[in-house]
Amino acid sequence: MPLHLAQAAALVGQATLSPEPGPLPLDRAAAAGDMLEDMLAGIARWRAHEWRRPEERAPVLWSDGATELRDHGGGTGRPVLVLPSLINGSEVLDIHPERSLLGTLRAAGLRPLLLDWGVPGAEEHGFGLADYADLRLRPALAVARVLAGGPVPVLGYCMGGAMAAAAAARRASDVAALVTIGTPWNCQEGIWIARMVRELVRPDPAMARAALQTMGASFGLIPHDAVQTLFAGLDPGLALRKFARFTRMEGLEAELFVAVEDWLNRPVPLAPAVAEEVLIDWQLHNTLAAGVWEVMGGPVTPDAIACPTLSFCARRDRIAPPANADALPGAIPGARIARPDTGHVGMIVGQKARAEVFEPIVDFLDNVRIC
Repeated sequence: MPLHLAQAAALVGQATLSPEPGPLPLDRAAAAGDMLEDMLAGIARWRAHEWRRPEERAPVLWSDGATELRDHGGGTGRPVLVLPSLINGSEVLDIHPERSLLGTLRAAGLRPLLLDWGVPGAEEHGFGLADYADLRLRPALAVARVLAGGPVPVLGYCMGGAMAAAAAARRASDVAALVTIGTPWNCQEGIWIARMVRELVRPDPAMARAALQTMGASFGLIPHDAVQTLFAGLDPGLALRKFARFTRMEGLEAELFVAVEDWLNRPVPLAPAVAEEVLIDWQLHNTLAAGVWEVMGGPVTPDAIACPTLSFCARRDRIAPPANADALPGAIPGARIARPDTGHVGMIVGQKARAEVFEPIVDFLDNVRIC
């Protein structure tokens, strides 16, 4: 929030700069002030809003350290293992009763098993992604397989999609089908974060890794804000606009706004080694697309994935735009690509999420079941 406020103040300041010498026209000064006032009013309304997402927790089937495998299917239906990102909390997949991926799967007779990575505790402070894959994902996949009585579909959102692809490539006999949503893969394409990081560390590429290691040694974990600062730069005026719009929202639209903002502002710090992999190895060295990212005992090569695959690569995704995300399904034999007309988070919480993402997933998994 302090970063968003600072960005908004800077943008308003820029709006009040006149290209011509002399006093600023009163209408421009008033308009800039109104923009900031609307944003502040929206923030106050969000904080005071009566609606909050219920904190009911699904039954835990298995856990280790901070990670829990939760049964969001009520104990019945065909199991589907669902993997969220490690950067933000898993509740986005069940953000509101009217906009829930897990709820849609459950209503369709499926049994979503959510692998919630949790906030890294003492056991996970030294974890890299290979540790999460071997010590958290692999046992959870084994539990899901037992419940399914055989191979289980695996669905992953954002970073969770990369972990799901790893399971499909490295544990092929356990995975019946693969679904990825907004999963980055070719980080040399389509996103400015990698280019910005490369420019920042051009004089000494080891500097970024050393900085993350120092931060990890100082705080134990990489603070959530350190990562979110990069994403905030994708659209510096977003907070100014969205909180101003919130002052006019009512009903379901307002409740969804509150739910998403609560989610975005609930920090999930990263284990230092995970931050190094995601921000340096993935972004700078493009280890995913290069086929040298190693988990579960070897490199993750998409052409080794033989199960039916459906990947959602949204047209307006700024985190994993099509030039980036297409690389994963493009390397998987027979993979299907769906292109929702939405953004990265919109694929999960937006107005088009149910029609363009949730329901196609159900149809795809129904066809896999028939096969």
